[in-house]
Amino acid sequence: MFAIDDLSDAIDVTREFLTPVRPGTWLKLALIVFFVGGTGFGGQSFSGGGGGIGSETPPDTGTDPGTAVDFAEWLPILIAIALFFLVIGLGFLFVSSLLEFTLLETLRSGEVHVRRYTSRNVGRGAHLFGFRVALGLLALVLLGIPLIAIVLSGIAWELIGLFILFAIPVGIGFAVVDRLTTVFVAPTMLERDLGVVAAWKRIWPTLTSHWTEYVVYLLLVWVLQLVIGFATMLLLLVLLIPFLILFFILLLVPFLNLLLLLFVPVLVLLFVLFSALIQVPVVTYLRYYALLVLGDTDPELDLIPEQRAAVRDGGSDRTGGTGGGWDSDDDGPDGDDRGWDDESDQWGRDESQDDGWDDTGSRDDTDTRDDTDSRDDTDFRDTTDSSESDDDRDDRDDRGGW
Repeated sequence: MFAIDDLSDAIDVTREFLTPVRPGTWLKLALIVFFVGGTGFGGQSFSGGGGGIGSETPPDTGTDPGTAVDFAEWLPILIAIALFFLVIGLGFLFVSSLLEFTLLETLRSGEVHVRRYTSRNVGRGAHLFGFRVALGLLALVLLGIPLIAIVLSGIAWELIGLFILFAIPVGIGFAVVDRLTTVFVAPTMLERDLGVVAAWKRIWPTLTSHWTEYVVYLLLVWVLQLVIGFATMLLLLVLLIPFLILFFILLLVPFLNLLLLLFVPVLVLLFVLFSALIQVPVVTYLRYYALLVLGDTDPELDLIPEQRAAVRDGGSDRTGGTGGGWDSDDDGPDGDDRGWDDESDQWGRDESQDDGWDDTGSRDDTDTRDDTDSRDDTDFRDTTDSSESDDDRDDRDDRGGW
């Protein structure tokens, strides 16, 4: 099964891409991964709201009327804060949608060019952003309206239980659609130059005809994300210990407290940077895994044929050639001449220079003898008496040929 076999192939492709370690490349990838893969903070902001609702106590009929007045006073501030975070979230989502294609171009070419790849995928990123916004609005309608109704009607445990039973399958469905859009539809958009809806139509027959592969893929990715996420969290906690020690030292030492005003922002930036760097191999591996599954189930949508060939069949590509690299001109996978020198033959000899044969040797000697013989024959015939018989001339021609 492709979804299982590609687990090990994705490790090989990821290792080939990320090694040798180049600090500049990793920093660029960390920037992309921060928006595309995240650093593990995104889910926390959405889970906080649910906890607040669950902790609400049933309304008391004897509530002081002044409570409503206080809420009305805070309402404009709450709306302003909500709008601020909404704008920040939409901006982050837009940049993330653009960088999805930057990451795909990077994985396909094997080189990181943030501005170049982002600028030529603005249209695709805008389409993906619009689809994600529409998907989020639909989820908000399906989940938000029942939740608001429960809150306004008076929170009851029975209603909360029904809402949870309804929200779990709906949330899983939206998560699956978003995942498939990100890792399979977006590559289809890039490879076939399609919009997001047209790309969904193009890939839908592949998803339905190989549905077992994609179900296994989703299950394996879910398990991988749990395991890798837990290991990443432990590693981040270990990395956080030195920063916390320094934080408390500055907090307790007199006259150094003011340094906290500078240290806290630096601490946050360094922690985010380290988190993104840790996520680089994780996100790269998971994306290569998805691209391998997509190419195996539908070769016409394969973005990484040469990376696939490099880890399979001794590096021979599907056309019978031999791949020597991934991309040499930043415009996608090269053709069958990859790894070959334009001025060399298939045995590695450079035809533009000496090919190992002595050009002034035996071949030139043979040509020289032939030219000399022909000139001698001509000169000999020219100096003979034209009145000689045809038989004598034939005899001399025969001797000149030897």
